Amino acid sequence: KRRSLLLLWRPPWGLFSEGRNEGFRAGECEMTYNRSRIAEAGAVIFHYSGLDQEEMPWKHYRDSAQYFVFTSMESPNYVMHAEHRSMSKFDGGFINWTMTYRSDGNVFCPYIESNAAISIFKRDQAWLNSTLATKSKLALWVVSNCGLLRGSRLRMDYVTKLVEAGLPVDRYGKCFNNKEELAKMSSADFNSYKFYLSFENAEHCKDYMTEKFWRSGIENGKVPVVWGPKKSDVEHLAPPGSFIHADDFESPAKLAAYLLYLDKNDTAYREYFKWVEHPGEEIKRIKELYARTREEVLCDKLLSNPSPNIVESVTDFFYNSESKECLSNVS
Repeated sequence: KRRSLLLLWRPPWGLFSEGRNEGFRAGECEMTYNRSRIAEAGAVIFHYSGLDQEEMPWKHYRDSAQYFVFTSMESPNYVMHAEHRSMSKFDGGFINWTMTYRSDGNVFCPYIESNAAISIFKRDQAWLNSTLATKSKLALWVVSNCGLLRGSRLRMDYVTKLVEAGLPVDRYGKCFNNKEELAKMSSADFNSYKFYLSFENAEHCKDYMTEKFWRSGIENGKVPVVWGPKKSDVEHLAPPGSFIHADDFESPAKLAAYLLYLDKNDTAYREYFKWVEHPGEEIKRIKELYARTREEVLCDKLLSNPSPNIVESVTDFFYNSESKECLSNVS
């Protein structure tokens, strides 16, 4: 019998507000927090905080047809240095599949969900013309994590240098004590920016591209200016030619000069929307990548008669496979 129930063992950090709603449907599967249904579950999902209240080895029900799934949407840098966590409880073959924003895991769980992706890839020239007609301001940056992590300090320093080089960046959020002003901004004002600074709080963590890239940038019709993930990762996961990467510039001043040039040159700016206007072959691969996401992918995988799998060490996957820049907290 195909088991289409997904059991979330514990909501993220124990907070129901941070997880899916009870009964959430993903494809043909249903999600529950009701542990008494564990024997019905085809998969049991563990957020990285999901074993906080458990003594290992596992004392609860488990059968050989079930898949135990590890999930995280946070960067390893944050989990290591802000939450000081070890992943050792998940090691020793406890987990069958990983479900994170990394495209090399077992279940791809990006920061954009399939319904949002599908509508983005339906955009056309009419959408583009009306969007570009609203653009009058240069760059927007909203940030709340100012100095907690190495990446938060490096990005703050970089943006300060962009501003010093003459780039007008409207900066909002907890770091600038003006969250209220941001909340009052009209959608017309918000949409009038050409660029969004999609600066992550971690450097060179594999595939770590968050809502700063997707929602604040691509979805909102702004060109994301990226710092944090490697350019090759962004190229693999983003619409082709849709972003500007800080690594392509020798200095913040050079990047600032380029953005100022684009501000004065509508034709050159429009090139960053070529994927909307003239979608090429590469966009087919990207569309396919986001046609199903997160728990939909998990459900499809679960119901497709999957072969057995064991992740020997979540520590190796989540921490040890990352670069030293990703894991360092020394800036």
